[in-house]
Amino acid sequence: MTNFKERWQDAPIVVYALMLLTILMFAMMFLNPVVWLNGFTSVNMLMNGRIIGFMMASVNHGRFMNLFVDLVILFFVGGQLERLLGHWRLLAIYILSSLASLFTTGAFFGLDTPTVTAGTAILGLFGGFLMLGDAFKEESVLGQVARQYWLFLFLTIGLQFIVDHNALYAMVGGVLGGFLSSMVLGAPKVGKINPLNRVVSGLIYVATMILFGFLGMNH
Repeated sequence: MTNFKERWQDAPIVVYALMLLTILMFAMMFLNPVVWLNGFTSVNMLMNGRIIGFMMASVNHGRFMNLFVDLVILFFVGGQLERLLGHWRLLAIYILSSLASLFTTGAFFGLDTPTVTAGTAILGLFGGFLMLGDAFKEESVLGQVARQYWLFLFLTIGLQFIVDHNALYAMVGGVLGGFLSSMVLGAPKVGKINPLNRVVSGLIYVATMILFGFLGMNH
């Protein structure tokens, strides 16, 4: 019984749940397109209480290739991060990264711009690893993983700039959201993070969301 409990606590159950919801949401495109279309959100929709729509947008994809790539990233990167940070921290980083990318989109394209945030929320998980590499520089393994993810993000964002640079803002917002939110939440399984860094990161996150909200009003 104890071994089962330990295995269950160590398993990335939040990642598995997110993968399942993502697949089910994509299936809605074929089974019930109306439900799938409701999986788009905007800042104004969220501010008007469309929380369910925001959560649906956080697992919504429009193309199979995007879905496939994001599921692979979620399984490997998200699974590793959940084991390092814990279940509820991983879920919080995912949601806060989704929120950050949404407000970034709103700042540049307007608060009524409909969008999905699944891919950018997953990019926020990379931001979590970048935070670990920055906060625990003495851990050579974390530093090496963080450097590899920096390269991956650089290539991904560079490619996105060529293909569709309009999505670039949301991607950067998701990564920064993941970095700041994971710093705020901490990583007790890995080590202690300077409390001042956590407070400052939280203030930057909140201030940026407010600033982006005001900027979006001008579009």
